[in-house]
Amino acid sequence: MKKITINVFVIMFMLGTFVGISQTLNQPANWPNAGWTLSGTYNPAGLLSDPSGAGATFTFDDDAAGNGNVDMVMVTSPVIDLTAASGAGETWITISGAFTYYALGGDVLAIEVYDADAMTWSQLYQFAGNTTTVSNYQNCTISEAYSTPVLDISGFTPTQLSGFQYRVSYDDVGGWQYGFCVESPTIVSATPPSCIDPSALTATSVTDTTADLGWTENGTATVWNVELVTSGTPATGTPTASGVANPYPASGLMAETAYDFYVQADCGGAGTSNWVGPFTFTTACAPIAAPYAVDFESFTVSTAPFSSENCWSGSNTGSNYYWESAAGTDTSSGGTGPDPSITTGNYFFTEASGSSVGDIAELVSPLVDLTALTTPALTFNYHMFGAEIGTLDVLVNGTDNVWTLSGEQQATATTPWELAVVDLSAYSGQNITITLRATGAGTFEGDIAIDNVAFTELPACPTPNALSATNITDTTADLGWTENGTATVWDVELGLDGFTPTGTPTAAGVANPYPASGLTENTAYDFYVRASCGGGDFSAWAGPFSFTTLETCPTPSALTATNITETTADLGWTENGTATSWNIEIVDVTAGGTATGTPTATGVTNPYTAMGLSGDNSYQYYVQADCGIDGVSAWAGPFAFSTPYVAVPPDCTNGIFLDSGGQSGNYSDNENITYTICPDNPGDAVTVDFTFFSTENNGASACYDGLTIHDGPDNTAPTIDPPGGGTIWCWDRNDTPAAGTGDLQGMMITSTDPSGCVTFVFTSDGSVQRPGWVANVFCNPLSIDDIQDEAAFTYYPNPVQNTLTLNAQNTIENVTMYNMLGQEVLRATPNTVDSELDMSSLQDGTYFVKVTIANTTKTIRVIKQ
Repeated sequence: MKKITINVFVIMFMLGTFVGISQTLNQPANWPNAGWTLSGTYNPAGLLSDPSGAGATFTFDDDAAGNGNVDMVMVTSPVIDLTAASGAGETWITISGAFTYYALGGDVLAIEVYDADAMTWSQLYQFAGNTTTVSNYQNCTISEAYSTPVLDISGFTPTQLSGFQYRVSYDDVGGWQYGFCVESPTIVSATPPSCIDPSALTATSVTDTTADLGWTENGTATVWNVELVTSGTPATGTPTASGVANPYPASGLMAETAYDFYVQADCGGAGTSNWVGPFTFTTACAPIAAPYAVDFESFTVSTAPFSSENCWSGSNTGSNYYWESAAGTDTSSGGTGPDPSITTGNYFFTEASGSSVGDIAELVSPLVDLTALTTPALTFNYHMFGAEIGTLDVLVNGTDNVWTLSGEQQATATTPWELAVVDLSAYSGQNITITLRATGAGTFEGDIAIDNVAFTELPACPTPNALSATNITDTTADLGWTENGTATVWDVELGLDGFTPTGTPTAAGVANPYPASGLTENTAYDFYVRASCGGGDFSAWAGPFSFTTLETCPTPSALTATNITETTADLGWTENGTATSWNIEIVDVTAGGTATGTPTATGVTNPYTAMGLSGDNSYQYYVQADCGIDGVSAWAGPFAFSTPYVAVPPDCTNGIFLDSGGQSGNYSDNENITYTICPDNPGDAVTVDFTFFSTENNGASACYDGLTIHDGPDNTAPTIDPPGGGTIWCWDRNDTPAAGTGDLQGMMITSTDPSGCVTFVFTSDGSVQRPGWVANVFCNPLSIDDIQDEAAFTYYPNPVQNTLTLNAQNTIENVTMYNMLGQEVLRATPNTVDSELDMSSLQDGTYFVKVTIANTTKTIRVIKQ
């Protein structure tokens, strides 16, 4: 069932204006209606019901349209000729119907009318949200009636009358909003009443006992009737004040009380209008007699913008910047508010997350009567810690700015709160309010906290605040503060950061600012200050304020390496002082080098071109500023860089076979490379000994990257297959390879082809770049006997961790293993072509393995790790 809500005064207006009057125009839209037109720029996924098609409603789901879409959609009536209504004297036009609208903020749902002379549209009515439930607007399940303000067509031209149209429009203003359902509307005309209703009721200048009540007169009335009742009391229709002016100064009200008021135009001989209202307002609190203090303990802790409580009120201009009441254990200020360890009880802070520069949040006190104070003052604690703190101002009566402070004041979240003292003697004997106005810096690290506000006597010797340190050098700093009384001299206690103050000044009777000298470079200090008011009267100590002296010779920063070639690189940095000469230490990481603190080049310029480097090498470098008589800075670094690999075709001469990226590089994604290695001399045979292989496929059953090894000069030669079967060797270092894969770590591949060549076809997948392989290449003479050697076998891995695998063409008859002392440590009689020897229980070291095949014994050396 739909819920229809109609304001009682809308009903009264309808009764007083339309009922019983002949209506020339009374035209329902009768949706669906093909005479209406849908237009705009929008994601069709958001259009749930199109009244120009088959829809009985106009329904759009901006949430379904998606984030990032700019949706503007409207449905426009056919042309409606108002000429007959105008001729009949029915010059008041209204549009009414029902709607459901979930307004998230910023989007605009409206009824607009067309001016056929200017060919422009103007807004007649803007809908306000009436639900926060998505299904309501998606299904039109909760409707609220509406009626637009009167459109007076008495001044329309014939073209404007005959070319009139209206439309329902929606603009999400580029945001990701929710949506609406507007049901089929009706447009009607009526004869204006003889006494037109007022509108736009207001209440301004509200105090605890008075308020100025105002309205907009829509006719010619010059006097009005007002009925004023406590909020919720039914109106009687009998004025509580007759023949009043606009505005009407209501008086004799009760403090902290909500009132409703209604107004009626008195048109003399033309009678009176309908009663219009209610408009609700609340009187202010009665003035609170000073001394008055509030620690916010009785305030409700909230995570929403503060509006009003205990006669305090809050307001804000930016939706993401506002005052919020917080508990002493609160951490919602993003680590930039006061730490719970220094906070007891409730306090207020500005929530700045998502705020913009210049956003304003105001916290306004109740009216305070200062009559009882001889020299009135305002005191409060503040905490302003964060990277981008805005400004805190104190305004009297919302206009007089009597105190201001900007920027970070506390060095850490645990730095104690400071006390502000504001002299209010200029307002002695008056009733005033104070406004704590925060102006945002546009960052979540811009929270400002306040606590313990008091209207009290100005202390005889107020505590200074807003400590600062400026003009900082390596040995000096100007220490400053804000004086809150009349003191002209002050005491300072200065010490290393974190020192425990003694209360005994290190400098007494100083001026403001105080030029501290004799400091140590690059050192953190704290200072405290108190006012000396004469006659032995001192304020409390304020502080600490922390600062750090500069370095005499600052360390460089932002190291770079550019224009890197196989043998050179341009090394650069940012100089943070005045040095024009620097020292460099370059470390060859590939060769196992480490930093020594001794320059490899001195007195260099910036940038410095390093030369004599090696290709395919990893390096680190450090830089140190040379400040002449001021000494040298600390070393900055390391900064790591690598020289590129210059591919060298693998052969027996260069003796190495590398991945396409070199020792310090990676194989590429989607790599498919064929390498053929042939001997330098006829009759030799190539042997490739793999010493490093990628670990990408360790423990994986799939083979993402692999190679095929051909025993010959090209990829048509027979393959040398892995022991597990298949033809593909995985890029794998798994000691127990999966079926169809082989472990090349420690393997030696030797050609048995008459050409002595071996061909490798490497492939990799397209997802990653990984380290590839490193192998030694060497050549030995190849004889016919070697080719036909029945006792030939292969073995791997070497070095071995647990299991040594033997593979032969003929049956392995016996295997005997000896340690370096000649002691037999293992014996086996496999009688198979494959054998696995378990060496897991043996100590690390070198072993000799005698293998007997076809009555021939060969000895190999293996290393156990």
